[in-house]
Amino acid sequence: MRLALATFLLPLAVSAAPDFKKELQPLLAKYCYDCHGEKKQEAGIELHHLETLDDAYRNHRMLERLAEEVRTGEMPPFEAKAEPSDAEAKRMYSLLKNITDAVSQGKVPKSPGRTTIRRLNRNEYNYTVRDLFGINFMPGKDFPADGAGGEGFDNTADALFVPPVLMERYLEAANEIADKVYASAALKSRYLLYKPEEGKRDAQQSAEAILKHHTTFAYRRRPDPKEDIEPLMGLFNQAQKSGRGFEKAMRLPLVAILVNPKFLFRVQHDELGKESWPLNDFELATRLSYFLWSSMPDRRLFQLADSGKLRNPGVLETEIKRMLRDDKAKAFSRHFAGQWLGFDDLIDRVEPDQKRYPQFTSNLRASMWRESVAFFDHLIRNNRPVSELIDSDYAFLNSTLARHYGIAGVTGSQIRKVDITNKQRGGVLGMGSVLTATSLPLRTSPVKRGKWILEAMLGDIPPPPPPDAGELPGDDKSTEGLTFRQQLEVHREKPKCAGCHARIDPLGFGLENFDAIGRWRTSDINGGKIDSEAVLPGDIKFSSPAELKQLLMAAKDKVARNVCRKMLAYSLGRSLEYYDETVVNDLLAKLQKNDYQIQGLVLAIVQSDPFQNRASKR
Repeated sequence: MRLALATFLLPLAVSAAPDFKKELQPLLAKYCYDCHGEKKQEAGIELHHLETLDDAYRNHRMLERLAEEVRTGEMPPFEAKAEPSDAEAKRMYSLLKNITDAVSQGKVPKSPGRTTIRRLNRNEYNYTVRDLFGINFMPGKDFPADGAGGEGFDNTADALFVPPVLMERYLEAANEIADKVYASAALKSRYLLYKPEEGKRDAQQSAEAILKHHTTFAYRRRPDPKEDIEPLMGLFNQAQKSGRGFEKAMRLPLVAILVNPKFLFRVQHDELGKESWPLNDFELATRLSYFLWSSMPDRRLFQLADSGKLRNPGVLETEIKRMLRDDKAKAFSRHFAGQWLGFDDLIDRVEPDQKRYPQFTSNLRASMWRESVAFFDHLIRNNRPVSELIDSDYAFLNSTLARHYGIAGVTGSQIRKVDITNKQRGGVLGMGSVLTATSLPLRTSPVKRGKWILEAMLGDIPPPPPPDAGELPGDDKSTEGLTFRQQLEVHREKPKCAGCHARIDPLGFGLENFDAIGRWRTSDINGGKIDSEAVLPGDIKFSSPAELKQLLMAAKDKVARNVCRKMLAYSLGRSLEYYDETVVNDLLAKLQKNDYQIQGLVLAIVQSDPFQNRASKR
């Protein structure tokens, strides 16, 4: 009956948004709360907290999965205490589908969203100090690690907490920066731009001119004479009264600037009584520069903001192209792509077993990371299509990496673009950084690799494993005559595990010819032949990375949509909400219209409503 029901439900039309509390909530309470309610949350999913239509909209991705499971008859399960009738299941599916379709079609309340006031993360702090004073060391190196927010980025405002120890570190870093500035004649001259000269400018005038200049850049706006300059001048005057000369007296306000919340936090203005409003030009310049450079605006952006010309036709496009040509844009490749695609983990989180893989040297690790940064940087600078993330006929290699990949003819330590004919390489799936980051210390992990493809490439987030799922062995060296794949097959037979593993594992099996550090192999640690054959739901068969890439190319719009989602979230510094889905739709349409060229996506994001505006509520 349930299979017939699933077929019957397919052509259902979408009607108006339901009364959630009266129509859908009672059905969820009756058939879902036993397993996903207050007392029990199978697979980490809880539904009892959804009380309004707005709650349902905010959880639309979870409800989308639930609707599909109701359609196919997977939920509620047959062993549930109560099973809905065909009419009830049909109604539940219809109500869920109305909610998810309303979100995907943009038929929900519009809003640019609201980003919480956020501090500079460690990377942003280091780059901002570099551009402010010309300092090339990392003053934020001892700051506590930044957490990742809902979309997986460490620039997400809600994850950038301010623990007490960080305030101590800010003061230590400010003094260290001041020491560096005053220890270098060139850096000190860059800070002390104006010096008292008889008949032209006295100490007070010189100090005020210096502080106005630096607070403009440090606070990323025009400074207020009373609120911003007077307190700093008070510190300068206090130092002079204690007997310090002009230069030494200017050190105290320098430290004060660096611990001021207006420097440490990116503040955006509010307009009382309005639901939403545009960012001012200084705020827009700041959002743009931290998006592409992870740093403060430069003089050109400040001039455009100050003159009110930043939003003029063609100006933003010109500025984006200029900014992406700048070396500072490498920060975008390092931190956006590095966190999204996971190769950032290679820096200090991934540790292949040294006895099993002595070939994994610090030089190889660095080469893998540099390959990934250079590849994404090439896409951005040369306006390449996002489909090259899936597959490309080139890679960025040096002799170390080429030897590791079995590619001849590459010499030298410099990473550079190399044409390749090996169909198994090319694109991110053939990169050693990704393959190593999605493995375990002693073995490959089809589960981790498959999950990575679902999440990072396709934007599908599988539910967490149930608490009693059990663990797979950390080593694929078998003492029982079973290959690791056979051990995994036993694990997959558990009813609670089978559904997710049917989606995840085949994708990972397709990469099994790559070992745990990204080398090509034809046999496993036990001497058995690698079995890379895989079957996805729908009887879709493939057996190599090259064939897997062909499948992903056939789904390139799904990959492109996820690129839009991730880049938008990174640019805004917040998790995406249901009202952002229509923005993602628009971004994808513009990306498709421009032959998937990535610079067009960057421009479309900067021109979008949530990038240029701010709302009173989240």
